[in-house]
Amino acid sequence: MPDIGKIHNILQVLQKYSQVGASNKEISEELHLPPSTCSRILSALRKYDFVYKRPSDSRYFLGFAHLRFAQSLLATSDEVSLCRPYIDELHRKLQETVFYAKYSGTHCVVIDVRGAINTRISVGLGELMPLHSSASGKVVLAFVPKYERMKLYKKIPLDRYTNQTPVDVDLLEQQIEEIQRSHLCYNYSEFHEGINAVAAPVFNRFGSVVGALAIVGTSARLTDEVMREKGKVLLSTSKEISERLIRGDFP
Repeated sequence: MPDIGKIHNILQVLQKYSQVGASNKEISEELHLPPSTCSRILSALRKYDFVYKRPSDSRYFLGFAHLRFAQSLLATSDEVSLCRPYIDELHRKLQETVFYAKYSGTHCVVIDVRGAINTRISVGLGELMPLHSSASGKVVLAFVPKYERMKLYKKIPLDRYTNQTPVDVDLLEQQIEEIQRSHLCYNYSEFHEGINAVAAPVFNRFGSVVGALAIVGTSARLTDEVMREKGKVLLSTSKEISERLIRGDFP
């Protein structure tokens, strides 16, 4: 595996253990890499502040360099600046965790979020949402052209996250037909056990799906009835955002 792949995997591990950090040994064991290789890469990442090493116990954490890149990226995103007031209003009105996830080819990436779920599961900036198992990913997948979707099925791993995760292409296509009719995707613990979500697509001026607006919460809070009621508000808002993107009406 090229070094860039190893760097990516190491950063993924550090993101996974962002609260407690990880030792060189733990990283090497999780990734099945020689400790010397991990140490060399971590040393290089530390030099540029992509990784921080805590002196007290030599555990590694993500460094602050990522914030500089993230801020620059978000500052140039028309979608973020346009969606922000809508996300604020949805969070205030619905009293739920609301986020916008941008379509990035093989997954969706959370680029703005309000609120937090009262559980060990949270939604953070930069979190990757699988196309086949998350509400935001699946609602985007539904509006990708069919020829492109067929290619994606061969390209993306259809990993099973819970017993409810759809990993069969025929089943996914059946679900997608319903999403295309309603423009809403309801997710019942398909990505995280005990976590439900509903998402609506956002389109650009070319009519292409570019992302999804979503609300997420525990299955005890976001019941089917609640999701369907709040989904109406979500869909109305996503349509308004799409209309502004289509007009090029940016802040």
